[in-house]
Amino acid sequence: MSVPPAVSIVLATRNQARWLPETLASVQAQTVTDWELLLVNDGSTDATAEIAARAAADPRVRYLPGPHRERAVARNRGIAAAAAAVVAFLDGDDLWEPSKLERQLTTFGEQPDAALCYTIARYVDADGRPLPTRRPPAPLAGGIFPALVRANRLILSSVVARRTALVETGGFDETLPALGCEDWDLWLRIARRHPVAVVPEELTRYRVHPENTPAARVLESGMAVLAKLYRDPDTARVAGLQLGAARARLQWYHASVARAQGRGPALALAARAFAAAPASVLSRPALGALARIALPRRPRALLA
Repeated sequence: MSVPPAVSIVLATRNQARWLPETLASVQAQTVTDWELLLVNDGSTDATAEIAARAAADPRVRYLPGPHRERAVARNRGIAAAAAAVVAFLDGDDLWEPSKLERQLTTFGEQPDAALCYTIARYVDADGRPLPTRRPPAPLAGGIFPALVRANRLILSSVVARRTALVETGGFDETLPALGCEDWDLWLRIARRHPVAVVPEELTRYRVHPENTPAARVLESGMAVLAKLYRDPDTARVAGLQLGAARARLQWYHASVARAQGRGPALALAARAFAAAPASVLSRPALGALARIALPRRPRALLA
């Protein structure tokens, strides 16, 4: 029986051929070389298959083509094929710094109770140039479930998880009525049961471009995740937050993002959030959204 690799990387992709070679290069540049890459093609119609065929010249790369069934299904196929006890996730348009996996595997060794480890992510534009946003702005670790209910603070491509935790929680939910926050749903299920570790360094680069999931779809998906989460009547007690307040916070956050990016119905989202939970106007996402909506850019920068 062959010895499993130190880490299995699940890269599920659909029509991301423009960025995929650079993403694959960032995997091959890792200081940890004992990895396998499960490259799951979710029914791409571009040059993904040709790029994957070239990548598979590296014996550590396993190409898993399949029909388009959406990313939750594709990622679960990757998890099912993974041989390692630790699974890393990467999207086909994102990038890793060379020491990313090494730092996370070291952290897992130092924190055996942690089931998930993430890094800070720096947003970059379509050409890889850094943007002002980093996520999360400040690292959180340990029992982060209550904080995670308030916002999805983790970028998928920054996460490694123990395979036992992924199996225990059932992986990505393929039945969610809208996609965009299926990763948040999984992180919530893991964080409710286990401590979370963090490498507080910008070792992941999250690419922002016009083909990202539309904001309206992400909001719809986030609402579906919260509805599912609060089916458990104990969630409000454990999270310290009622469902109405959680939904309002999510709408305030999207109002802030919409205003910052100069698009979308920022005022309508803010009004909806206030109507759903008036007390939420004093929350951090509400104050941030109102500052973006009401103040010109220069004074707003002074308040940041």
